[in-house]
Amino acid sequence: MSIGVEVPENELSVPIDYVPGARGHAVLAIDGDALAVWRLGPTGLAGGAWVVRLDEIERNPEQFRRIMWNLEGRCLIDWDRETPLTVLARLAGVVQAELLSRLEGTILTIPELLGEISEHRSSYSTAVEEHRTRVKSKIAPLAWPTQVPDQQQLVTWTAKDRFASAAPVAATALALTAAVARTAQLWQDTEHARYRRTYLRSLGEPQPLPPRWLAQLRRAVRSNSLASA
Repeated sequence: MSIGVEVPENELSVPIDYVPGARGHAVLAIDGDALAVWRLGPTGLAGGAWVVRLDEIERNPEQFRRIMWNLEGRCLIDWDRETPLTVLARLAGVVQAELLSRLEGTILTIPELLGEISEHRSSYSTAVEEHRTRVKSKIAPLAWPTQVPDQQQLVTWTAKDRFASAAPVAATALALTAAVARTAQLWQDTEHARYRRTYLRSLGEPQPLPPRWLAQLRRAVRSNSLASA
């Protein structure tokens, strides 16, 4: 019989979409003549969404600038770096250069976040194996509720019919929002599985996001504060 040391679920609470020192993410998507601007919390909860026609931006740039300032202190997120950089380049004649520069320096990609989660799962599994060599009891390997998908698997999951009724540009933003939330949930599942083993508690208290991901979100807030000082 395999034995794993576990603790009750109520000791594993991880704050949902509130992370001290982090504002969250931003999504920019262009499709045809429309632009979507989505503001997300640290774990992917949408806190603001705008869809604007590109010709409306040209007619009323000041209103659009006010929308874009809602993204201050946040990290742009997408499947790759090139897509948000392309969108920012198209906005160069409208949005203030200082805000564009800050956003360019904050870009996160879903694949790198998935990779960081996989790294930690591997290190936690290694820690279990090392513990196994030091005790006489049989130790069950860590069991993950869901395996970490690769990029294509997550793209396929977000492309299901759930966003079919939305405008194409909104569907793109909604799919990215779902990917961020799903990735954050994968991390929380990882921390729950890890922290239920009392001998893995020495690795630290449960964290709402992986260290590098969280550090970049907090860095975006600090950079914004320094620029505004």
